[in-house]
Amino acid sequence: ASPPPSTPPLPSAARRRASEERARVAVLDVDYHAGNGTASMFYCDPSVLVVSIHVDPNTDYPYTTGFPSQQGHGAAHGTTANLVLGPASHWSHYSVALDAAIAQIAAFKPRALVLSLGLDTFHNDPVVSPGSGFRLCLADYVRMGRRVRSLHLPVLVLQEGGYCMPSVADIVEHFLSGLCGLQPPAQP
Repeated sequence: ASPPPSTPPLPSAARRRASEERARVAVLDVDYHAGNGTASMFYCDPSVLVVSIHVDPNTDYPYTTGFPSQQGHGAAHGTTANLVLGPASHWSHYSVALDAAIAQIAAFKPRALVLSLGLDTFHNDPVVSPGSGFRLCLADYVRMGRRVRSLHLPVLVLQEGGYCMPSVADIVEHFLSGLCGLQPPAQP
């Protein structure tokens, strides 16, 4: 008797069918570093759009992934988008990338959004090398939240990164005020 195939045809067909019927979901990663783990998980899955706004991997970690040319594989080509910015980018640059991400997500027509909220984009975050890092301030996180809100999608926020511990709670509060359409907190 011959050995069974490594991937039985019926379960493969069922897996493929389940994938085709699955609701479309978008992931927006706004961490300073590329969302390489998330992107690799869904790199071949056409039902999940992954958009990551991060520092150019030629200048900072992870160095080997997160390039604009990495766009997904096979039927999922075009469902991974890496929007790279230079070190020390301010809101004026970041907002252009965020607007592009919001447009891609809207065009994908997902049923929900998962937001990887990396707070290491804050101007005082110590995790990045001196002279690098992004330069976002508290008001920028309110604007970011408002832009995500404009998608009118259910949003699951996963807080990642963010090492300026005295500011993390304030950053989250500012972001959530924008996301929820609330008045931003008064700045000290």
